[in-house]
Amino acid sequence: MNAFYNLLYNYISPVFGYIMLFFYAIVDKFNGSYGIAIILFTIFARLIMIPTTLSQQKGMAKQQRLAPKIRRLQERYAGDQQKLQQAMNELYEREGYNPMTAGCLPMLIQMPFIIGLFGVLYNPLRYAIGLDSAMSDNLIEIFGNMVNDGIIDIGKTNVERYYPLYIIHYFNDLKDYIVAKGITTVPADILQRIQVFVDADRFTFLGLSLGVKPEFKQFNRYWIIPILSGVTSLLTSVISQVQQKKVNPAAAKNPGNGCMMIFMPLMSVYFTFLFPCGIGVYWITSNLFAALQSVFLKKVSSPQKNIAILMLKESVQRRSRENSVKLMKK
Repeated sequence: MNAFYNLLYNYISPVFGYIMLFFYAIVDKFNGSYGIAIILFTIFARLIMIPTTLSQQKGMAKQQRLAPKIRRLQERYAGDQQKLQQAMNELYEREGYNPMTAGCLPMLIQMPFIIGLFGVLYNPLRYAIGLDSAMSDNLIEIFGNMVNDGIIDIGKTNVERYYPLYIIHYFNDLKDYIVAKGITTVPADILQRIQVFVDADRFTFLGLSLGVKPEFKQFNRYWIIPILSGVTSLLTSVISQVQQKKVNPAAAKNPGNGCMMIFMPLMSVYFTFLFPCGIGVYWITSNLFAALQSVFLKKVSSPQKNIAILMLKESVQRRSRENSVKLMKK
């Protein structure tokens, strides 16, 4: 699993990195922060994932259309799980339905994108300042030595992939260390490039350093990131619940839906306490986009429309079969 993760992280992230550099170049022309580039990048990433969302919606419409037939099979083969599974497989094959399209397949398709995105967001040295991988790795190694020697205390989040974020935040300490130690592997022009980025507050967004991790035990302004993450996640869950209630009232009454509506925002809050604020900005933007996307797709590709289209297709297919049978009898 680690090998698969590293493959995605090391090979997909650079591809997304060029896109991030493009967005930051635009933002930098208007003296904007790296946080705005993250927002633009997140919107772009969510846009290219829309086809999987549409596929999932169509799969759910098909699932809802088949629900009465599935219930009848469950009643007929109650107590005989093997026959029930066989009958359901035959139903799915006959109806041309793949349960994966309404379930985890779209999420599985998104996972490489998400891992690649995180790889980009974690490394502004490469994907904002534009350093090459060798120089980025060199700075990460030096920063790691400072952490190990106790010169810089980053608390419990001593994870190497966060180091590029922390390097921006603690850059003045890093530069002083490089000068004091006489380290020659980092040229002066590289230090100057990073210094310009830091001095221009490019790594600050709405007064928050994107390299700082909110601390659960220390209430301060950085708590706004987990709070907004929870609120936007709850908004997305509420919109989804309201839409499901209109389309399928019986399913909406499932107690599990209410639990998920609370569980997901809590998880969103929890995760933003684990990562630096730059990741939180991505998470909040993604939640807001998901909420707006649900409202928009409800108008242009609602479950009712999908079900109506399915019913029309089924009617056409049924008439086609009937006509074929009539022709064969002649």
